[in-house]
Formats: sequence, structure tokens, C-alpha cells
Amino acid sequence: MAKYEIAPTKSNMMKIKRELGFAREGWELLDQKRQILVVELMGLIDRAVEAQRETEKRLGEAFEALDQLTLRMGRREITLTAPAVNIKSDISFSQRRVMGVSLPRVKVNFRDNPPYFAAPESSIWIDETIKRFREVLHLLGDLSEARISLMRLSREVSKTIRRVNALEKIFIPDYKETLGYIEMALEESEREAFFVLKLVKDRISRRKGEVNG
Repeated sequence: MAKYEIAPTKSNMMKIKRELGFAREGWELLDQKRQILVVELMGLIDRAVEAQRETEKRLGEAFEALDQLTLRMGRREITLTAPAVNIKSDISFSQRRVMGVSLPRVKVNFRDNPPYFAAPESSIWIDETIKRFREVLHLLGDLSEARISLMRLSREVSKTIRRVNALEKIFIPDYKETLGYIEMALEESEREAFFVLKLVKDRISRRKGEVNG
């Protein structure tokens, strides 16, 4: 029995056919979207894993450089010279869209004016430490971009899969069942009409025969 309460008329049959067509078209579009998003998601997973690994590696290297600087200059000297490091940083954001999903672009920018110290005060490990921590900040921007994109895409993939499944397993079967019910009811109605018409013709023919006889 059909799940939709609808009168079995030709106009309703045409309406259900149109709606079934729209549902199938919607399913195809959503399934294509799902496939594209999953491919993008797989690439982002690899990117996020690599960004995490590289960030941890470079962060370890940056702290190693800081340890070397501490051994050579001492904490007190580092504390006194640190204010001379004139580096400003800012983060700029933009976005790109993948199948209607907004994904962030994160860029870390630096503005500085080296050298920061007089020659007798300087150490190669000062520049090395600054260089390595700057690299870490760049990588943190890449990592945050990848993670936020991964989170947004995961939500959209999950939402799209639910919609695809709803169309495939609920709406399309219901429309097909309803359409089959209407077509069967119309065929039955046509058979009944044909049978009634035949009876009427036969009765008219018999009456004409009786009159002529």
C-alpha cells in the first residue's frame, strides 16, 4: 500500500512522476557532491597529518636552538637582549569554496628590520632561534588551516551522506511505491470502465434485436 495518502488520478500520477524525477536528479547531484567532498577530505587528512608531523619536528628544532642560545648567552643576557628583537607578526584570513563549503586560508606575515643587536652582542644562535620559531609560526598557520578545513568538510560530508541516504532509502522508494499504486489503480479503473462499457453495448445490442424482432 502506498505511503502517501493521495487520490489515484492521472494528474496526481503526473505530479508524482515529476517529483520522482526531481528526487532522482537531486540524488545524482548530491552523490556527485559527496564523491568530490570525500576526495577533498582524504587530501586534507593527509595534509593535516603531514602539517602536524612537520610542526612538531620544527618546534623541537626551534627549542633545541633556544637551548643552544641559552647555553652560550645565559638566561639573564637573553632576557636583556630580547626587547631589541623588533619583529611584528599578523595573520591574514581569506577563503576558498569547495562545493559550497567555505574553507579558510591562513597566512602568517612578518615585518622586521634585522640586525637587532650590535656585533659584539650578537650570536649565531640568536638568528637561528628566530629563524626556526618563525618557521614554526608559518607551519602553525598551515596546520590551523588544515584542521579547520577538515572539521568543516567532515560536517558537510556527513550532512551530504544523510541526504543521499534519505533520498535513496526513503523518498525515492516512497515515490516509486506511490506511483505504482496510482498506476495500478488507474489500470483497474480502466478495466472496470471497459467492462461496464461492454455490458452497456451488449445490453443496447440485445434491446435493438428485441425491437427489430
